[in-house]
Amino acid sequence: MIKILLGLLLLLTTHFSYAVVQQYMTFSTDEINPGDVFTKARLIEEELLTFDKSGELFTKPMITVAYKVERASSKDVFFLAKSLNFSAKRLSLNHTNEVVGREFAVHVYRNQPLHVYRVLNEALKSIQAAQRSLSIQGFNSELTPVSATPTQVYNKILMNNRLVSILNQDKVDPRDVIKIIDHCYELSLRLFHTQQGDRNIRPFVPSKNTQTDKTPTDVFYHLISTFQSLNQYAKSNLNLTAMQISATNTQREILPSDVMDIAMALNAELTYLAYQAKVKIPFDTSITRQEVTSNMVFDMVSRIQHVFKQP
Repeated sequence: MIKILLGLLLLLTTHFSYAVVQQYMTFSTDEINPGDVFTKARLIEEELLTFDKSGELFTKPMITVAYKVERASSKDVFFLAKSLNFSAKRLSLNHTNEVVGREFAVHVYRNQPLHVYRVLNEALKSIQAAQRSLSIQGFNSELTPVSATPTQVYNKILMNNRLVSILNQDKVDPRDVIKIIDHCYELSLRLFHTQQGDRNIRPFVPSKNTQTDKTPTDVFYHLISTFQSLNQYAKSNLNLTAMQISATNTQREILPSDVMDIAMALNAELTYLAYQAKVKIPFDTSITRQEVTSNMVFDMVSRIQHVFKQP
C-alpha cells in the first residue's frame, strides 16, 4: 500500500513539475517566428469565441474593425499586443476581482516575435481566468501552425482586441488613453530637440474647433491624421518609412478601445523613431490626472501634431 502511495506521489510530482516547466518554458529569439505568434493570436480568438454561447454576441456588424494597417512590423505588433493584454486584464478583473498575469509599461519597447508571443501568453492567462470564473469550457482543439507576415499578425490581434472590447462592454476610458498620449507627447518633444537642438517650438494656440465637445470618434480621426503627419516627419527628417494606418468604412460607433489601439500604434512609431534617433526613451510620465475628458485627449493630440509641423 505504501509503495502504491509513493508511486502515485511520484507520478503527481512529475506531472506537476512538467506543468511548471511548460508554464515557465523559455524560448530563444530564433525559436519564435511571426507564424508562431499568428497561431497564438488565433488561439486567443478561439478562446474568446467560447464566451459567445448563443452565437448572438459576436455578430458581423459588431466585430467590424475600425481601421486597417499596411507595412506593420514586429514592433507595431508588440504595442498592439500590449493593448490587448491591458483589455484582457480588464476582462479578468471584471469577473475574478483580481489582476492575472504580468503587465507591461507604456515605455517598454521590443521588436522581436518572441516578445509579442510572451505578451500574448499573458493576455491568454487573463482570458482563461475569466473563462474559469464563468465556468466556460475552453478551446481544446489543435491549431495547425501557418506562416504569416507581421501585418497579418497585427490584423489578427486587432480582431482579438475588438472581441475583448465587446466582452468588456468597452471599459476603456479617456484616462487610460491619455496616459499613452502624454508619453507620446514627451517623445515628440525629445525627438524635436534632438533634431533641432535648442530651437524653441512655436507657441501652441488651440483652434476654435477644439473648444467644442469632442467624442471618441473625433479623437480617433485626429489620431489617424497625426499618424500621417508622423510618417511625413519620419521620411523627411530620418529617411524612415513608418506603418500606414487608415480608417475603414465601418457603420458602427467608434469606441474608446478603438482610440486606445491607435494611441498604442502612435506610441510604437514614436518609440521606434526615438531609438533610431538615439533619443533616451522616457519612463511612464508622472503626470496625474484626476478627471480626463475627450476634449483633453484631443488637445494633447493636437499638441503632438503641432510639434511635428514645425518648419
